[in-house]
Amino acid sequence: MKKLIPALILCAAAGAQAADWSDNAISYRYAPSQSEPGVSDKVSKNIYNFTHVSGDKLGMNLFTIDLLRSNGADPANGGVGGAQEWYGFYKRSFSMAALAGGPKGWNANVRFDMGTKNTEFAPAPRKFRPGVSYDVPVGAGFWNVGVDAYKENNHNSFSATNKEVSFKTTWALTSAWAIPAGNGTFRGFLDIVGPKGKDGAGDDTKTETLLQATYMFNVDGPKGSWKAGFGAEYWGNKFGCNNAASGVKNSCKATTPLLLVEYHL
Repeated sequence: MKKLIPALILCAAAGAQAADWSDNAISYRYAPSQSEPGVSDKVSKNIYNFTHVSGDKLGMNLFTIDLLRSNGADPANGGVGGAQEWYGFYKRSFSMAALAGGPKGWNANVRFDMGTKNTEFAPAPRKFRPGVSYDVPVGAGFWNVGVDAYKENNHNSFSATNKEVSFKTTWALTSAWAIPAGNGTFRGFLDIVGPKGKDGAGDDTKTETLLQATYMFNVDGPKGSWKAGFGAEYWGNKFGCNNAASGVKNSCKATTPLLLVEYHL
């Protein structure tokens, strides 16, 4: 955990220099019914987030980090209270048109993810995701679709032979959108990661699907700082988890409602 935040902040700060525009936001969301691989009960989480977005003549920076606090159904190591998790990523997008006179709307991307969680399993994912994306023309807001190469390394304290797990390189499909609608914005993302070989227990991983869709109201006017909203999240085969192999029914997938509050700095 000590290495996670400085590393991600350093990436974001480096990418944010000489930005032509930027937006920073802090937010809170409540997810009452998430799943965790190997956990039999649904897990409620309080999630605190900081997000930075900025752009320059070459493209865009995105940095986001979550602090996720679980209830007792997902216990911390030693069983004292719920687990605490940090997870964040930095993504740099380069416009191919600005970079090399290529076609408009196409981008070359590179993304770095890091995380840590204080459970007995002690996951510590590190992910590298280079790829390309396309900005779909929309009347207002944005809609982006893309494909990445996906390489993950993680930690598994239950593995007797090798606590560090290096997954096979696989593919990932992505989409993100934010479309103004009425007195607010319909926004969300879709992330699909292909099978990445065997996990630390030797089980085959499955295709993972994470979909989040929300509607955020402009609480204090169209150009105000406060937003609030609701939505839903679906996570199937979470972290590539194979439900048949896990031995805990439905611990690898869940659909949960979301409640959100957001303030733009």
